[in-house]
Amino acid sequence: MQWGQIKTLFIISFLILNLFLAQQFLEKIGDTNLEMLAQTSFEDQLVADEIEVGELPERGEREVYISAERYEFEEEEFADIADSVNNQTMILVNEDTILSEFDEPFEFNDNHEELLEQIHRGSEYEFWGEYDEHVILFFQEQNDRTVFFNTSGLIAVTLNEDGEAVNYVQRLLDHTAVQSEEQTVLDPINAIEALYSSVLQRQDEVTDMSLGYHTLIEEGPQIFTPTWKITINDERNYFVNAIEGQLIPNDEENFVQAISYFIDYQVQEFMRSESE
Repeated sequence: MQWGQIKTLFIISFLILNLFLAQQFLEKIGDTNLEMLAQTSFEDQLVADEIEVGELPERGEREVYISAERYEFEEEEFADIADSVNNQTMILVNEDTILSEFDEPFEFNDNHEELLEQIHRGSEYEFWGEYDEHVILFFQEQNDRTVFFNTSGLIAVTLNEDGEAVNYVQRLLDHTAVQSEEQTVLDPINAIEALYSSVLQRQDEVTDMSLGYHTLIEEGPQIFTPTWKITINDERNYFVNAIEGQLIPNDEENFVQAISYFIDYQVQEFMRSESE
């Protein structure tokens, strides 16, 4: 083959390669522009509806899926815990639930850290909220993130009319393990967009937003998904899967009522067994 023909083949090959690379580059620019256009369009919708979002968390956070399971106490271990606390009478229910009653109501004046100091491994929990049922909820943290509304990792404290702690139940999550490689989570503005069509109302304000963990299945070893917690107007909390982007159903009122019923029932059973 003559040199001229070889040179022509090289030139044609390079032209084809350049055309292919140019097409890939233009497609990438097009996808980026569409994403920016969609985000701008949604932000315009927020402005039109007078919905304020304030300063959002940074984009590009990376998180992992984790697993954990409800902790079961050994008899000797529980006996040591019961001996280590003051002003409390404590029993173990079903090997995984501590029920403790204060011998004298404990006054803590809304100092939740002081209250947690009275509880085994209390430093692992974070205050969540106080409810009309005279119940305070604390949620356990795993992997430096709060685990939202999980009955296997909480402390529920019952208060009297004076705001003093009278009893509590405690469950622990343990045996935590990482279950995935790090993944970039959903951008905060896109998590808010997941709420737009169903729960956001005109003139709402996003007052807080943070990452935690959530699971829909609480049996056996549990897999926890990175989850955006979005607070609206300092009063309504919503949860969005931070990997897949869907709104996570959560019935806060029923959750608290079930916990309150459990405490009342176990206290009555304990008092009955003490009187027999």
